[in-house]
Amino acid sequence: MKSGRRTLVRMHEGSRSDAELIDAFLRRERSAADELYQAEDLVQDTFVKVWRKAGSYEASRGSLDTWVLLIARSLAIDLIRRRVLEVRVMASQEDPAEASDEPGPERYAETRDLADRARRAMDRLSPPQRAALELAYFGGKTSSEVAELEGIPVGTAKTRIRSALIRLREVLEVDRDEV
Repeated sequence: MKSGRRTLVRMHEGSRSDAELIDAFLRRERSAADELYQAEDLVQDTFVKVWRKAGSYEASRGSLDTWVLLIARSLAIDLIRRRVLEVRVMASQEDPAEASDEPGPERYAETRDLADRARRAMDRLSPPQRAALELAYFGGKTSSEVAELEGIPVGTAKTRIRSALIRLREVLEVDRDEV
């Protein structure tokens, strides 16, 4: 197993304490150095975003410390989401099964049915909901990025995404019950 892969799996399972990280670093474990570099990158990304968005800070909405911490928190959450996705992708590519991985006719039919149901469900969304959902899930954008691209407040972007997901779930559950 590669060092980067071990790091991703460990981060998915739960991170080390500071003492464990320092001990591992002193033992010259590459995974410890990787974790430290990733933390350093997160701090740098935070300050770059603070620098770029400095004009959007409003003292009336909260202290500067809180604003910077919220930016750092958002970036950390995005990083964790990407790591979890990487772990899932890596796990799905592990050890091929004895049987052929080629999908059979039943799998093709199921996939086509699911795609048709999803398409119908997406068609039932309002255009703003659909745009927000497509940007967030198919485009991999954060709610802040969706808001910026759509020219709407972040709260509105989050509401559109959430209401679109709820609507999709309702429509897909009704379609499943009808089948």
